Amino acid sequence: MATVNRAFFSWTSPGHGSDLAPGAAHGWWMTGFKYGDALAVTAHSVVGNPFHPHRVLAVENVRVDGSPGGHTLLFTVRNVGSFPTPGYGVGISWISA
Repeated sequence: MATVNRAFFSWTSPGHGSDLAPGAAHGWWMTGFKYGDALAVTAHSVVGNPFHPHRVLAVENVRVDGSPGGHTLLFTVRNVGSFPTPGYGVGISWISA
């Protein structure tokens, strides 16, 4: 029977003026899954500022690095919107057989 797993990570700006600007990106990685697992990644921006009504993030360059020690999921979260974001969350799910 298959097992569904999930993880959630977050990033918060260290202060005013340090938000993730439009076009800027962060690199992320995760281990703990097995060969053949099905993986999915999403990024969720903090919302609520009425002056910045739409904050849009994209997950890019999703890849898996395999080594004798195991596998590593690598990906990039990029601000593809018009406004900076002060924080965001990353949701990762994987299905193991």
